[in-house]
Amino acid sequence: MREQALQIPEWLDHFLEKPVAVLGVGVSGKAASSLLRKLGAETVLYDEAASDGCASKFSSEAAERHKLVIHSPGFAIDHPWLETARKAGCLLLTEFDLGAVFWNGPIIAVTGTNGKTTLVEFLSVAFRCAGIEAYVAGNIGIPLSQLLGDGYNREAIAICEVSSFQAACSQKLEPDYVLWTNFAEDHLDRHASLEAYFRSKYRLVEQMRSDVLLYGESVRKYGQRFGLRLPQSGLVTDDLLSEELGIAGTCFSTLPEKKNYLMARALWPRMGLEEEKIIEAAHAFRKSPHRMELVRSLDGISFWDDSKATNYHAVLGGMDRFSQPVIWIGGGKSKGGDVARFAEGLADHVSEAHVIGETKEMLGDDLRAKGVETHLHDTVEEATREAFANATTGDNILLSPGFASHDMFEGYSHRGDVFKKAVNSLRAKEFRRN
Repeated sequence: MREQALQIPEWLDHFLEKPVAVLGVGVSGKAASSLLRKLGAETVLYDEAASDGCASKFSSEAAERHKLVIHSPGFAIDHPWLETARKAGCLLLTEFDLGAVFWNGPIIAVTGTNGKTTLVEFLSVAFRCAGIEAYVAGNIGIPLSQLLGDGYNREAIAICEVSSFQAACSQKLEPDYVLWTNFAEDHLDRHASLEAYFRSKYRLVEQMRSDVLLYGESVRKYGQRFGLRLPQSGLVTDDLLSEELGIAGTCFSTLPEKKNYLMARALWPRMGLEEEKIIEAAHAFRKSPHRMELVRSLDGISFWDDSKATNYHAVLGGMDRFSQPVIWIGGGKSKGGDVARFAEGLADHVSEAHVIGETKEMLGDDLRAKGVETHLHDTVEEATREAFANATTGDNILLSPGFASHDMFEGYSHRGDVFKKAVNSLRAKEFRRN
């Protein structure tokens, strides 16, 4: 860590003449506030869940007291508070924007419907193997503003996971490299349409300050559909075997993780780095929990925790690794999207379904309509026990929900932990139905 003086750009100095409004006092709001104070700015905090020192309402009168408003990604682009700030003539920036203004080193923006967290974490390991200073920031890791507020070396590489929520409102984030893993239906409870969801991520492409854009085949397909041009040179294809890539035996040797490795591998020569270091990193890397994780094998039956799969694309992509249909545990809180089409996609991959959460009735009906034997449950524990009771030697029981977790759990990690506990409490069967 090396402390460096932060020089305030002239255009920003004007907006710091009045107190800065910070909307949302979660992790990103606190990071933005800390950085603003380091710049010598006065801040006023606003949050609908008011706490000490924080206002619960952002009125037009309040907006008139500010020139600059910083908001967290929890605020949709059409949130009433943001509309109030716009009408008052305030400049609106995200916490990400604020951090990007002061970050001098290269910024790698990683986005996509799925795989971005694994890719960001892997790049962090790969840069470390190459002896290059890099920090993980953004949607995971430390907020970019906090890195600056804590005095980290702002000449280092910032590897930023950027969600569609963050990208949609971004104005000052100008990445040097954009890695767009894939695109599929998701977050339609937040975005007005599939095209709006795509265009929110495309803002990163529009704002990048170089021409190094890397993207997957599904991004190309939807880009064409929505009339948005993507350079052919940036398309990352899956046309090499794991053995040819030197990653056999790693977590990247099978789908969907292999595509994440190929994305990182495509970046490597564009940054002038040697391939041997990224191969070394692939062998050293270990995925975070709840990402297609083998929990246990019992009576010849394998249990897999893929609780991080919170959308349809993640579920169906993960199932490609299995050579035969799985016993599936899924369901949860809807994020919008076509449930019937999801059920149709599942039908060829699932021998039996055990469904939980607020979507279980609708999802259960759609799965049965496609000929899938389906059972509805009130808890993950109940679903796990019945799935095991019905399984035979060689079966795979997969928790891969396809939906958000907040109808029943604190988050996807909590859901995965509950599943693991249920699996580890099972005892071998005295007899098995064949």
